[in-house]
Amino acid sequence: MCGRYTLSRTQEIFERFQIAPEDTNLPARYNIWPEETLPVVVRRKRNKLEFMRWGLVPPWAEEPRSLAINARIEEILSKPSFHKAVCQQRCLVPASGFFEWEKKSGGKTPYHFRRKDGGLFAFAGIYDTWKSPNGAEKKTFAILTTAPNQLVCEIHNRMPLILTPEQESVWLATEPAETESLLLNVRPLPEQEMECYPVSREVNRAENDSPELIKRVSDTHPGLLWNE
Repeated sequence: MCGRYTLSRTQEIFERFQIAPEDTNLPARYNIWPEETLPVVVRRKRNKLEFMRWGLVPPWAEEPRSLAINARIEEILSKPSFHKAVCQQRCLVPASGFFEWEKKSGGKTPYHFRRKDGGLFAFAGIYDTWKSPNGAEKKTFAILTTAPNQLVCEIHNRMPLILTPEQESVWLATEPAETESLLLNVRPLPEQEMECYPVSREVNRAENDSPELIKRVSDTHPGLLWNE
């Protein structure tokens, strides 16, 4: 699963995702948690930045309570909560990295995963709109997950679906009738393009959000593929 991610270098979002520049405050984030309102990219004739809460709420839910922060790509078409969203309401979730934890005798050690070049990338996402009885709307999103590549599988049995730049436009533009074919053709980002390293357990606290959280700390993992 993907339960925490980072979004630094936010000043590059508009150029990276081909969005018209906006006078929008986008602070760098180093410890993003579920239930936060975050920037996502949608296609409205052209790419547009919108803000949605992380944790999908389907329209038929009685309350705006999140049912899923992640959606497994293998099951997404068969679940009513996700079917309409994946066919018609896909988005890109800008990110610069994500965290996973390895269980050890002394507790769980967090690892930060990112592209080797440190640049921005996009998770494949889906979104939906929930309406309250008085008509107020709340947009929410979930991040798709897939089987891990060789780097991530050393730590976790799932990983977020990271799209290549070439796949991003296809993800946003594919017609609903072609969704099944699209899902069959996306693959995990190759491990050769990624790196990971252990970070401070201070990331476990939601109130912590600073560059210190993505700095490398020492580790003695005997078999981890660092891809350095």
